[in-house]
Amino acid sequence: MKVTVEMACSINGLIATESGNEDFLSDRNYQIMLDFLKEYDCLVWGNTTFQNVVSWGKEYIEDLKDVFVVVFSKEEHISNYPNVIYVKSILEFKEECKKRNLQKIFVSGGAHTNTLFFENDLVDRVIINYNPYILNKGINLFEGNYFERKLSLEKIVEEKEGIVQLWYQVERSKQDE
Repeated sequence: MKVTVEMACSINGLIATESGNEDFLSDRNYQIMLDFLKEYDCLVWGNTTFQNVVSWGKEYIEDLKDVFVVVFSKEEHISNYPNVIYVKSILEFKEECKKRNLQKIFVSGGAHTNTLFFENDLVDRVIINYNPYILNKGINLFEGNYFERKLSLEKIVEEKEGIVQLWYQVERSKQDE
């Protein structure tokens, strides 16, 4: 399984305001994600991120009709969408991936979901879309339990609307291989 974590944020690494508002992020970030998803077997979101996208309007969910979406939630949910399933744990997620032969995984938030994948040493690549905006308080790219990883820069892409995209490979220690 190969896992990429991709997120949009302010230049100082905040993905939302303290109240969860993401209006400062360019709509271009959603199109970037959709373009990436053409190369992946599934999209992974936390429930808060999924509910935020649902609240944006039907057209955003319609854009995902051909994408298999896995939503992490601590509570039991029944999906209203044929392409969306809910899981409660990494173990359940891995079982679904095995059952459905999902090999290329695209994780795109929120902060706790991003951290969960790092905590479980599942991340191979990180792609961050830095938007030309500064917040002094808000939700970080990663939140939850402590972890640290060394990254090596793969490339830098200058996107439209002043977005700068940084691609990193997660470095593995010899014992991880």
